[in-house]
Parts: sequence; C-alpha cells; structure tokens
Amino acid sequence: MGREMDKFAVLEERINRLVDAYCALRDEKESLRDRLAERESEIQKLKDKLSHFSRERELAREKVEGLLSRVDRLISPQAGMAKG
Repeated sequence: MGREMDKFAVLEERINRLVDAYCALRDEKESLRDRLAERESEIQKLKDKLSHFSRERELAREKVEGLLSRVDRLISPQAGMAKG
C-alpha cells in the first residue's frame, strides 16, 4: 500500500507542475497579447504621423513649385527685355 501512495504522490506532483506550467504560459500569453496590442497601437500612430508628414511634404513641394513659377515669370519678361 505504501508503494501505491508513492505513485499517487508522484502523480500529484506531476499534475501540480503541469498546472503551474499552464498558469505560467497563460500569464505569459496574456502579457504578450498586451504587448502586441501596444505595438500595434504604436505602429498605427507612426503610420498616422507618416501620412501627416507626407501631406505636409506634398504641400511644401507645391508651394515651392508655385514660388519658383512666380520667380520664373518675373525673370522671363526681364530677360526678354534685356535682349531687345
């Protein structure tokens, strides 16, 4: 009978370790899920910033092109008058 009790003690110990491992993995999974959600949020914020900066860059490019066009129009008639 003592041997039977030893087998139950071994079984109980293994089950306890299995439950502990399961709980640790469950907690780790939850932690990883939280970290993933944070990273996805950070990625979305960075994508939004990138989109904003791209729009600002496009507006700046259009303004510079407009200014250069105005400067060209101011210079072109004067260049024509200097030749004539």
